[in-house]
Formats: sequence, structure tokens, C-alpha cells
Amino acid sequence: MQDLRTAGCEFSRGYLRGTCSPLPCRGPDPFNPPGGPMDPSHEYVRLSRTGLCACGSAHGDDEQCLAGQPANADDALAGAMAQGMLHGLFPERSLRRAFVKTLGRAGALAALTTLTPLTQLAAVAQERNSKGAPEKKRLAVGFLPITCATPLIYAEQLGLFPREGLELSLQKIAGIALIRDKMVNGELDISQQVMPVALAMSAGIGGAPIPARVMTVLNQNGNSLVLAMKHKDNRDPKNWKGFRFAVPFEQSHQMLQLRHYLASAGLDADRDVSYRVVPPSEYVSNLRVGNIDGFFGGEPGGQRAVYEGAGFIHLVSSEIWPEHPCCSVTATEAWIKAHPNSFMAAYRAIIAASLHVSEPANRVGMAKILAQPQYLNQPETVVDQVLTGKYADGLGKVKSLPRRIDFQPFPHYSSAVWLLTQMRRWNMIKEDLDYKGLARQVMLATDAKRLIEERGGKAPELGFRKETILGKSFDSDRPADYLKSLGKA
Repeated sequence: MQDLRTAGCEFSRGYLRGTCSPLPCRGPDPFNPPGGPMDPSHEYVRLSRTGLCACGSAHGDDEQCLAGQPANADDALAGAMAQGMLHGLFPERSLRRAFVKTLGRAGALAALTTLTPLTQLAAVAQERNSKGAPEKKRLAVGFLPITCATPLIYAEQLGLFPREGLELSLQKIAGIALIRDKMVNGELDISQQVMPVALAMSAGIGGAPIPARVMTVLNQNGNSLVLAMKHKDNRDPKNWKGFRFAVPFEQSHQMLQLRHYLASAGLDADRDVSYRVVPPSEYVSNLRVGNIDGFFGGEPGGQRAVYEGAGFIHLVSSEIWPEHPCCSVTATEAWIKAHPNSFMAAYRAIIAASLHVSEPANRVGMAKILAQPQYLNQPETVVDQVLTGKYADGLGKVKSLPRRIDFQPFPHYSSAVWLLTQMRRWNMIKEDLDYKGLARQVMLATDAKRLIEERGGKAPELGFRKETILGKSFDSDRPADYLKSLGKA
């Protein structure tokens, strides 16, 4: 085909005019048709000529819209980073303007945040600008007296916080609700939490949303479903109607896994059994006196029940969901924004501790340290059976499961999506939400991956992988389809 642009034809306002007969020189410009983005009458061209922003304001440059009127250096930095991301995503100015106009400034920033954790990137950038000086040096870090806390305890043992210019004040807290409240009211800077708590806080379950972030996952597996000895001949969950179970928190993976397990066995998880929220340190005493028929909780609770002859291990949690996340290190978004350099320094220390304790070779002597009164306050042999995976089940058998507990720090989006769909399934979340978007916001996978790799560790690729739960595949990229299969769509 002859190139009309070199045949003497002219293009004017979207139409051809020329004398290159026999070619058609009358009609719409095949390259830039009337009404297209390059048509002079198009609003993008008009706005670019007037200098007005696509949002309708007179910024002069439409991307300045994202910068807004910064109230402080942090706001200015966040706006500048958003502009950079916008240029990268939309090289053509017309597309950038359409994006800003369609969503508005707040909407555009929110959309960009779902793609990349801008808050944390801003913290990284500010850290570099200020040479990493922590805004707050002495950090109060809460932990629960269970083996999940091993990375935090070893961060203290190895002196990893002082290496980052911080002082660590490790505080033992009895229960999950209390440790969450202490973090929210500022008594704790960051804290151990069962992972779903950060999701529940950010989703506004039980109150106003409090954006929270999962810095790392403290451990995988490391939980067990324990029954009282009187039920040793009643192992089929179909026969458990009327049972009373203890769990550590309403929105905990223990509660959500237990409900899923019971429902898969054919029970009505809402009506056929009852639940009591009990601090981990009180599982065994409640089991011993008959207040509960069993519990689903973090170790060494299950192994302590076996040690005291109060119960037996019906199953370990990896039999339901292999490699599931248990506890996490969590901080509120407000705290991160107020202390970006302290946040990054603490982040590095916790990643280093997790990588250390995840090495099997480093677990020699670990039980003795964790068992001390200031930490788990348990018999050393109880803790050792959890860490080594060679354990008595309470029914006369000794089992071997080397990965009974693991300490890989990377926070997967996929696990967050499954936990959120379970909260929706059991009406903790009343209406559908953007499950994948919330997972991206809460789970700091990008930052964790960078810090892990900086220390020579191997981190998974970012994305929504499939999980296997009770032998069935869960596609975290399609949460709506999963909920539809449960009759929740």
C-alpha cells in the first residue's frame, strides 16, 4: 500500500485532502480518525493545549495532580513517587491524563498503591535520604509465649536490633486481643499477631478500619488440633456435635481452619459445635478440668497437653493446610508513616532473625533458650519435640515430621486471600470486597522479597499462587469463583 503521507496528501482535522489520484484522497484519516485521541476536538488534545489538568484543575502539568499540595516532606515524597509510577505505567500523556481524570487524585493514588506499596517505598527512599537514622530507637515489640515467636526471641538473642541502631524491648503478652489493643493504642510499636488480625483490622471487622501491614510471617505450620483423652476413641469429626473448642481469637487461622475442617466433615460449623476464645497459655488447664473438649492452637500447647496426659494430638495443622502461615510481625500503617527509618531498621533485623532460625542447623540448643521463663516458660523436652518434629502424639506413638514448624518470613498474597474468603464464608466480612487488592495492601511481599534477597536468601516470586487445603486446590487468583462454589456469591 502506498504511504499516503508521502504521496502529496495532507491531513487536516482528521480528514485527508490531496491530489494523489487514483488513491482516495477524500475521507477519514486512516491513522488518526475523527474523534480519536489525536483529533483536535478531542478533550485530551484540548486540555493539553489549554494547560489544564485532566482533573479540571490548573496544575499546568496533569501529572502534578498526583503531587497535590503536600502538607509535609512525606506527602511530597509520596506524590513524587506516584508521578514516577504513572509515567512508567502510561508512557503516553493522553493515557496518563485519562487515568487521572477517570479516577481523580485520591482514586489514582489508591489504584497505584494496590500495585506497589508506596508507603513502604517512601520509607525506603526517605531512609536513604536521611542515611537511615531511626526516628525512635527503643522499640516495644510484643510477643506471645508460643514457638511462633522464635524469630523475635532470636532477634534479641543475636543482638540484631542493636546492629540496626535500635534498642529492643521484648514484651510478653498473654493473648491476641490484648496484644492487638496494645499495638493500636501505641503501647507497642510492632507486634506478633496471628496473621489474619492485620487483614481483619484493615477490613474494619468489628470497628473502624485500622490499616495494618504484615511485615513478615513468623512461622509456617506449628499448630495442632488436640482432643481430651476421653475422646481417644472418637476420632471421626462427624461425631463431634456438641463439642466445645478453644481457639486463640475469632479471626485467627486456627478458627478458620477448624471451621473448614468441620464443615468438610459434614458438620454445621456455626451450630453443631461451640467456640471459646482462650489465651494460648490456658489451653491445657481448660482441657484438664473439662471446660473444653479440645483446642486448635499454636505450639507448644498441643505437646504440653500430651506431656501432662491431658489430651492427645488428633492432627497437626499441616495435615489440613501444608505450609500455612501462622503468626506474623505486624505494624499499623500510621506507625510506619511516623517512623519510616525505625520501621526499615526493625524490618531488616526481623528478616535476619527469621533466616537464621529457618536453618535446621541453627536449631541445636534452641529449645533450651526458648524454654526459659522469660520466653515460653515450658519444659525443654516439650519445646524440643516441636522444633525437631519428632514427637509423642499422646496415644502411644512417636511420629516424625521435620517440618512440623518452619520459619520462612515471606508473606504470600495467596494465604491472605484464602483467609479473607473464609472470613466472608463465615460472615465475619458482611459484604464482598476486593480480596486480592486487600491482600496486596496488607502483605508487604515486595519489601520482604527485597530484604530476603539482600541477605542472600531465596524469596518466592510475587503473585497469586495456588494453595492446597484438605487435598483440594485453591486458586487465589479467582476468589469470587471459590466463594460462588460455596454459595456465597
